[in-house]
Amino acid sequence: MQRIVIILAYLFFCTTIIAQQYPFVHYTPKDGLINSRVKKAYQDSKGRMYFLTYGGLSVYDGVRFKNYTTKEGLAVSLVNDILEVGDDSLLIASNNGNFLNVLVKGKMKFLKLPSTNIPLINHFYRHENGKIYLSSDDGLFILEKNNIRKLNTTLSVQTNTDLVYLNNITGVGNWLILSTNELNNHQSFYLYDIEKNRICDSLSKPVLLIGKDGRNRVWISMIEKLFILDSAALIKGRLLPVPPKGGYLQTKDYSAFNIAFGKNCIWIVHRDKGYKNTEIRRIDESGGLLKMPLPSKATSSFIKNILIDRENTIWLSNDGEGVFKMLNSPLMIFENLFGNSNKTFIDDAYYSDETTWYSTNTNKLFKKSKQGAVAFTSNLTPAPDVFYDNGKKLLAHDSRRIYEGIINSQKKSVNFHSTISVPGSDMWGKKLLSDPNGNLIAVQGLGMAVWRNNKQVFYLPLEKPDIIDDFLIDKDNLLWAIKRYSGIDVFRLHPESDSKYLELACNFPKDKIRGSPRSLVIDKTGLIWVGTRDDGLVCYQREDNNLVPLLQFDASNGLTDNFITTLACDSMNNIIVGTQTGLDRILRLNKNSYRVENLSKSSNFFVKINKTWSDSKRSYALSFSGFLLEISAPSQDVRSNNPQLLLEEMKVNTQSIATGKKTFKHKENNISFLVAAPSFIDEKQIVYTYLLEGSGNKQWSDTSAANAVINLTNLSPGKYNLKAKAFFLSTSYLPAELSYPFEINPPWWQTWWFRAMMSLLIIGLIIIGFKIYYRRKLEIKTSFLEKQQAIEKERTRIATDMHDDLGAGLSRIKFLTQSLLNKKKDDMINPELEKISAFSDEMSEKMGEIIWALNEKNDTLADLVAFTRSYTMEYLASHNIQCEADTPMNLPVTFLTGEMRRNIFLSVKECLHNVVKHSGATKVLFSVHLNAAMQIIVHDNGKGFNTDFQKLFRNGVQNIEKRMKEINGTVIYTNDAGTKVMLTIPINL
Repeated sequence: MQRIVIILAYLFFCTTIIAQQYPFVHYTPKDGLINSRVKKAYQDSKGRMYFLTYGGLSVYDGVRFKNYTTKEGLAVSLVNDILEVGDDSLLIASNNGNFLNVLVKGKMKFLKLPSTNIPLINHFYRHENGKIYLSSDDGLFILEKNNIRKLNTTLSVQTNTDLVYLNNITGVGNWLILSTNELNNHQSFYLYDIEKNRICDSLSKPVLLIGKDGRNRVWISMIEKLFILDSAALIKGRLLPVPPKGGYLQTKDYSAFNIAFGKNCIWIVHRDKGYKNTEIRRIDESGGLLKMPLPSKATSSFIKNILIDRENTIWLSNDGEGVFKMLNSPLMIFENLFGNSNKTFIDDAYYSDETTWYSTNTNKLFKKSKQGAVAFTSNLTPAPDVFYDNGKKLLAHDSRRIYEGIINSQKKSVNFHSTISVPGSDMWGKKLLSDPNGNLIAVQGLGMAVWRNNKQVFYLPLEKPDIIDDFLIDKDNLLWAIKRYSGIDVFRLHPESDSKYLELACNFPKDKIRGSPRSLVIDKTGLIWVGTRDDGLVCYQREDNNLVPLLQFDASNGLTDNFITTLACDSMNNIIVGTQTGLDRILRLNKNSYRVENLSKSSNFFVKINKTWSDSKRSYALSFSGFLLEISAPSQDVRSNNPQLLLEEMKVNTQSIATGKKTFKHKENNISFLVAAPSFIDEKQIVYTYLLEGSGNKQWSDTSAANAVINLTNLSPGKYNLKAKAFFLSTSYLPAELSYPFEINPPWWQTWWFRAMMSLLIIGLIIIGFKIYYRRKLEIKTSFLEKQQAIEKERTRIATDMHDDLGAGLSRIKFLTQSLLNKKKDDMINPELEKISAFSDEMSEKMGEIIWALNEKNDTLADLVAFTRSYTMEYLASHNIQCEADTPMNLPVTFLTGEMRRNIFLSVKECLHNVVKHSGATKVLFSVHLNAAMQIIVHDNGKGFNTDFQKLFRNGVQNIEKRMKEINGTVIYTNDAGTKVMLTIPINL
């Protein structure tokens, strides 16, 4: 990302541009660096910084330093070089000739090689062909297929002298360029032929190999001279140093041995004649020069290495002073734009159509345009503030007057004469502008005035004491006015009518506006941005006569301060935000997405901003103290350099584990994730937030730098997905995201297989229980049936015995009684004999009933109904009572117990007995109905059922109720042209 603004010398005519000291950060062991003697800095593909020191290796991800020494597996603490060879895999050469380390996913290991003779490696070099070459004290080697092989570096066939103590390597095409280190008594420079595997040329001069630039040119240093190897000679296998060409020619007499190469530029640590570091110089291929003064601590230190990282941040490695980081902020700060000799300070600035006028505290005015910058003297001191310039007419003002200026280009002077003066103690407000009709609109006193031809033609007083803090005219020629206490007014312009020049088109009242408004800008899409006193910046969309709030930015989500003093919209539709403590930029990422870039924080420069404006390329701001701030446009390829959010370390129950583990035991439920997003422009302004899916919490955590360590404690078994985000408040980067799914296994007693086994076991136990239960129930039922069967057999036996014995005896008694009656006629004996005969018949009848009830062959519903119907018909007929029977023709063969049959029959018999004995009936209806239950109805046509009648057969009624209750039946008596008795018995039909 291009983060630096190049200010060319011709920008301001002959003045000296003095920029503020570039912000820098100094890292020492106090900050976590392992050792202050730093040899080299290196950046991997994910953005981490590696510092090679005399005391070990330090890895910095923007959040923390992670250090490696011999305790962590490093061969020795002095680290010579490092090279990334794969994803999170780096080769590390320490000052040891027996071992080669590899750092894989944060773990230091020894690289296992078939060869036991590992040289003491000084430098790794990956050539264009992808092969890795190694310089060492023992010569040149190549690393291929996990094997180190020595190459031929014999200098002379006759002497068989081998090249040793090699230092830096670079290469072009078929050639490697080699230099020797300080241990070589004959420091020279060599060219190696890769194809022929031999040294083909050398320079016997003290030469330091610097490196290779973006156009494959090899740079070397010879004491106080810089050279480039001639490319044509190099192709032919010859070493020919030539002076740099083009814009680089100015470096030919530099004393430099630290150069970093950009795409079309070089960065040099410049030293003066006393070999003291003075500044960093950025030199473009076209010749453009940018000087960056070094911090005082770095001027006297021994800078061993300069690195420009992928964000264009400068890293200086020092032997004894640690590491210096110098930031290339998009914000350039000019403390005294026009030179110290003039002691001028900018009071105001006016911009229109690529022309900017600067007013100062002296009688000087400065005009900057495409043709350059010109200083003009003014006849007034201090020079008034310009607010209008159309190329023909120049207008300026002070607190009470409007001036028209006449420019004398030859004398470079402006002669102002007063054209308008406000009366009495009245004063102009904060802003004056010329509308599209050429009329002047200004805040004046307690209202708004319109002036035409130096005369006031319209005045609109405020309805109540108020202050108009800002106003502007939009693309539809509507005038928007911010009122501090009563909202926002929108006016239509009527140049045809002086008396109605400003017509109120719409008012957005204070209760519809958030906070107390102070500034206003309308962007290129028509969105209204309102800066407030205490509530930050609010973005509105106009819908008819309403302002609908869309976005709000304040200190809680990135702004430097909540008090917005001034606003501007740049050419890329980003919003420049001036606050009472600094400068921010609201970057428009897409149609509905914005983010905050903290310009002041990235430069560590905080000041009240009075004014902001933009041209087609850059944006500008003016501070209360007279500083001019120039803001470079944000890079168009933000995504290409966007930092990654990395999972740097994991801890389970406070113990470090390898990153990438996705499954944990149930006791491993306290997990810490250490994340980082390597960006070094202002790493302290990177904030982190996270969301743990699967935990039930759907809210992201508060953004806090402390959240770079995510502690998840007492997690329940289950599947989770950790989502983390990093926000870069000081840069234009998009938020970086990380997703890490993992699972905590349940304890064995909560596993699916254990639950399955337990389920099967429970099901088995249930089945066994049911089997035992039903077996026991079957046994009980079988026992009951056996007992019932035994009872039935006994009943049948009793019935048979009664029939055979008692029946025969009763029949004999009746026969003998009848014989006596036939043989002898005796009036004294015959009545008694007749009674004996009658009792014998009655006993035979009752015995028949008992035998019927006892006989198991009669235990069906059909037998019950048939026997009861037959008995009813015979019994009533024997008493001269007509009987009408209504019973089903087809009866189901339903089993009834003997007890149930007996109770039903005896209940019917009792009903018939009551009819015969008490009702005086001549007719009886006997019916049987089968529905959900069996219902037997005995309905006579007698005298009915009353209380006196009930007393006569009270015992019979109670007997019927008792018998029905024993078989869960019911009996109901009703008077319905006689007595109607309904017996209801539940039967499973």
